[in-house]
Amino acid sequence: MVVGRTTAALGVREGDQGSHGERELGRPWSAAVVSAGPGEGATLVTAAAGALIDAVTGPRGQNVILMDADLRTAGLTALLGAWHAVGTGDEYGSGTGADDGGGLAGFALERRIALGDRSVESRLQELRSPDGRSGDMSLLAVRGPGSAALAELSDLPGILGRAVELLAELAGCLLVDCGPGWNPRTRRICETVEYVFMVGRTDARARPDTLRLAAQLEESGLLPKTIGYVANTPEQKPERTRRGLQLAGQSPESAVGGSHSKGTLPIRTIIDLPYDPRAAQTLGHGKLSGPQSPFENALCTGMEALEPDLFRTGFDIG
Repeated sequence: MVVGRTTAALGVREGDQGSHGERELGRPWSAAVVSAGPGEGATLVTAAAGALIDAVTGPRGQNVILMDADLRTAGLTALLGAWHAVGTGDEYGSGTGADDGGGLAGFALERRIALGDRSVESRLQELRSPDGRSGDMSLLAVRGPGSAALAELSDLPGILGRAVELLAELAGCLLVDCGPGWNPRTRRICETVEYVFMVGRTDARARPDTLRLAAQLEESGLLPKTIGYVANTPEQKPERTRRGLQLAGQSPESAVGGSHSKGTLPIRTIIDLPYDPRAAQTLGHGKLSGPQSPFENALCTGMEALEPDLFRTGFDIG
């Protein structure tokens, strides 16, 4: 049973209302989402987790901020394109936005102000679902003038680290989509946030690039803050081989009972997400799928199992 999904859209979970209908909200928290390669589902997990948390805590005053740090594809920015960006005049998103020099590019390329003195609030876009149920989520996007020049900045890791620091001060919940692979930018982000989550395919735990990413986290001293592996089930397409039918992404050896790899991922799987072709499509249209979504149900259940007070007092794993 998924706790509170029937009332999450209203911002109220069963048993969470106080005597005056107030929600007890706890301390802010921040997390980076990493993946070994493209197509692992990290962007979808980041967006869905943010939207689920916002649907419950947003109406009670705890905001969610998402940061797109994938300079190659800007996948989070693209996925959330249908979430109407608005400016309230007195809240995040009231500034230049992402289309006219705002967003991450606007923050990074602002040379008139020293990095330590820059502000990030005016660079945020306030995201609002077309149905009006979600309106307390903001995005530091990657698009607009200057975005192509970001990767050329020699001090970009430090700039991203500073942006994360500032966003963490603003957010009740900050989630950063780091993009695939490992580089100095991703390392700096992971060093700055409180927690790290690795997202990958269910059949990729023993894959060399997954093991390499875990090794890089360990070498950087970041394994202790890496909470776990979120296993995302990809679409399974039967393929024919000389040995008969097997599932796409599955090696012939594994299809007949052989072993994948001798390596062992030193990170436990904390959430198993089923294949749900509607999850990304629905989010891309600007809304959550609701209780009928196997993907969202599993993600919500997994997050609450990991931290029972996530939707009430925030995320705090001791």
